[in-house]
Amino acid sequence: MKTYPRLAAVVKKEDSERRSLTEPTIGTHRIDIELVEQLRFRASFGHFSFSIDEPPERGGTDAGLSPLAYFVAGAASCLMTQYAKLAVAKDVEIRSMKAVARGHFDRRIGGAFRDMIYEIVIESTADEGTIREIAREAELMCYAHNTLKNTVRMQTNLTLNGKRLEL
Repeated sequence: MKTYPRLAAVVKKEDSERRSLTEPTIGTHRIDIELVEQLRFRASFGHFSFSIDEPPERGGTDAGLSPLAYFVAGAASCLMTQYAKLAVAKDVEIRSMKAVARGHFDRRIGGAFRDMIYEIVIESTADEGTIREIAREAELMCYAHNTLKNTVRMQTNLTLNGKRLEL
């Protein structure tokens, strides 16, 4: 990962602030969502907007990812963001980081997600112990991961430089 001095300062400040919290501090994300047509919605967050839809075989117009695709992507990218922030805060070089996220769910009425599995692959000059520490801390710092792990089985499979690591 390329070095960005401003990013390092911001991430280290946020990391220090979060670690110093002793009482619950509530944050909020507001997403505004509006039905556009059929099953297509327009969602906005600040000055960003995106489409949510279903494929035609499920009645949609195929103009965006499905709600569940955003759900799985959001949860996985939240965790990956924590990996990246912790690497910056700890001055750990990450040359590349990729993930495949899978959410298995029961499609029946009343069904729910059964598990979420992340395959995270990292290329780094850091040693295995450092990457394991980042992985463990990232799960503790990720709001999505902490919310979901109380409901569904969460599994992260971590590979560093081509070698599978046990967490």
